[in-house]
Amino acid sequence: MQFIHKVSKGSRFNQIYIPRGMESIFEAGDLVEVKLIKKKVELFYSRKIEINEFKNKLIREIISFLSRFKDIKQIFMVGSFLTKKIDYNDIDLLIISNKDLGEEIYDKLADKFSLKFHVISIQEAKFKELTETDPLTRSMLYYSVSNIKFHIPKARFDKNHIDFLLMMPKDLLKININSRAYYDSIRRLTAIERFLDNKEINPKDVDEEIEILIGKSFRKIKENEEINEKDRENLKKIIKNKIKKIENEQK
Repeated sequence: MQFIHKVSKGSRFNQIYIPRGMESIFEAGDLVEVKLIKKKVELFYSRKIEINEFKNKLIREIISFLSRFKDIKQIFMVGSFLTKKIDYNDIDLLIISNKDLGEEIYDKLADKFSLKFHVISIQEAKFKELTETDPLTRSMLYYSVSNIKFHIPKARFDKNHIDFLLMMPKDLLKININSRAYYDSIRRLTAIERFLDNKEINPKDVDEEIEILIGKSFRKIKENEEINEKDRENLKKIIKNKIKKIENEQK
C-alpha cells in the first residue's frame, strides 16, 4: 500500500500521521517507507523584484532541481535575468558548496532545461569572506533569489583584495583591447568606489552613474562595438582617474 500525504509536525520529528480511513492497514509500530516526490521550494529575495509568472516558475524549477545535489549548500540566482525583461544572454547562478561544481552543474542544467547558463561555483568559506570584502560579490548579490534566507554582512576593508581587483583596470591602461573590457573595468572601479564610501552597490545605480560619466560611447562599449581612438583615450583617462582616487582613499 502507498499513500501521499503532507507530513504534519508532532512532538517527535520522526512521527508519521496516517490518513483517516487507513488505520486498519497501517498500525502503530509498522515499518513504512516515506518517499519524497516533490520538494517544497521556498524562495528568498534579497529585495523586491518584479518577476513575471514565467520567470517565477522557471526559477522554482531550477532551484528545485539543484536542491537534489547533496554537495550544494546554497543556491543564488543573480544577474540580468532577474532585473531585465528580455535583454539578458543567459541565466546566472551562484552555487555555494564544499567543492567546485561549476562544470558538472552546468552540464546537468543544460541537459535538463536546454537553456544557456553561467554557473559560478564558490566554496563555502571563501564565499563568506567575499561577501564581506569583495565589492563585486556584494553588487552581484544586491538583486538575488536564494533557496535559503541570506543577508549581506557588514563590509570589511581588505587592502590586499582591493589591490588585486585593481590589477585588471591597470593592465588595460597599457594595451588596446575590445571595448567591452573598458565597460567592465569602469564598472568594477565604480563598485570599489562605492564600497570604500560605504554606499550600497546597486548594479542599476552603477550603470546610471557610468553612463553619465562616459556619455555617447556608453552603449557602444557595453555592447562591445567598435570605438575610435578618441573614445579609447577618454575611457583610459576615466580609468586612470578612478584608480588614482581609489589608491588615495586607501592610504
